[in-house]
Amino acid sequence: MVSILNAQKLVSLAQFHPKLKNIWYLIAAVTFSVCNQPQEIRKLYHYALLFNSDGEKNDVRTVADRTIDLLRNEQVAVRNLIDELYPQPSALQRQLTERFREALMKSGPLGGLPKAINVLTQLKEVTPTKLLPFTLEIDPFKAARGGEPCYQSVGRALEDREKTTKRGIEHWNQIYSKVSKRVVNNLNTCYPDLWYYTLVHVYGPLLSYDEILSAQETNLIIIAALVPQDVIPQLRGHLKGALNLGCDSETVEAARNLAILVSGWCGVVLKSDVVKL
Repeated sequence: MVSILNAQKLVSLAQFHPKLKNIWYLIAAVTFSVCNQPQEIRKLYHYALLFNSDGEKNDVRTVADRTIDLLRNEQVAVRNLIDELYPQPSALQRQLTERFREALMKSGPLGGLPKAINVLTQLKEVTPTKLLPFTLEIDPFKAARGGEPCYQSVGRALEDREKTTKRGIEHWNQIYSKVSKRVVNNLNTCYPDLWYYTLVHVYGPLLSYDEILSAQETNLIIIAALVPQDVIPQLRGHLKGALNLGCDSETVEAARNLAILVSGWCGVVLKSDVVKL
């Protein structure tokens, strides 16, 4: 894939709008993922990570140049350099890494599971070893025979199914407010399994989960995922939904505009004007 991000573009993303100071990198990452440009996550992640390094003077251009230089190295050399750069990652860097993973995970049902797999693989390859999640090896053949678990029971996997689904419908109602009933029944009359999947497998365990990203932040990355796909009804719903969740209109418009910018860099040609608030 052709490289898109350079130092100048990294700086322009970081300085895009003051309202996006703490989320611009997630909006850009999700947009790149949905546009099928997973290789760009490496630069976004390390730019944000270096920018939040202990003792960093936070000069946006200097950090951008360092990021590009770091990732020019061969894959094996990059892993060694990354671990040397972050021998003892800070709590802020750990939190930032979790936010990247969570945003890209939530983009899966929005832009496609294969894209989410590819972009999270790219992220894993450049994550400092001490910031990689602790995992146990899974044997799918033993799991199929009931010999061992087929997934790791951590985080949201420990939640009670009924409680998770209830949280999902409450989150749905917050987003859609007065039109909630109409939207639910539109999905249900299209195909009851469509509404079941949306609630039980998307809104419940993923979009309503706010332990890592807040409800407002999640909705902003949803907007980023929808912009390059030309899905006007869904984008309109989440632009309004962001307001219902407590985002201000300037932040919502900034997120929309940043996603439009990144989509353009990726060569996405939209069939129609991107809907506004």
